[in-house]
Amino acid sequence: MNRLTPILALAVALCLPRLAMAQDTMLTVTNTVTGTEVILSEAELMAFPQVTIHTENEFVDQMTAFSGPLGRDVLAAAGEGGSTVVLTAVNDYAVEVPIEDFTKYDVVFAMSADGEKFSRRDKGPIWVVYPMSEHAELQDPVYNARLIWQLVKVEIK
Repeated sequence: MNRLTPILALAVALCLPRLAMAQDTMLTVTNTVTGTEVILSEAELMAFPQVTIHTENEFVDQMTAFSGPLGRDVLAAAGEGGSTVVLTAVNDYAVEVPIEDFTKYDVVFAMSADGEKFSRRDKGPIWVVYPMSEHAELQDPVYNARLIWQLVKVEIK
């Protein structure tokens, strides 16, 4: 019997759960103030209260129903503190957002639009959406830059 076989078996046994966990991870939320990291799967994100906002923005052609958990609820899962949030997409595009946006507005971590779940090819798995049609002050290029899609990481600072 080859001596590498037991070592290989052990390596596979140790790595497979991590690979499965990485595949199940939809969003990582890190609070650098408290040192807390929360790793959320799609099922865990769906377990948050789901909200639907009807809004338009420069990336959709008409009023659209965006559904998902409120950003403030997801942030709260990692604890209190901080004044800014860095949102990072799968392609490493990142935008810094004042934490106040999440308390002042019903910012949704949208997982679907008009009942259709987002795919990776179409702004998924998560698109950060502001209720722009409800607040005139949000119809500004500053807020358009915060409509980050393919969100995979949130860092509270």
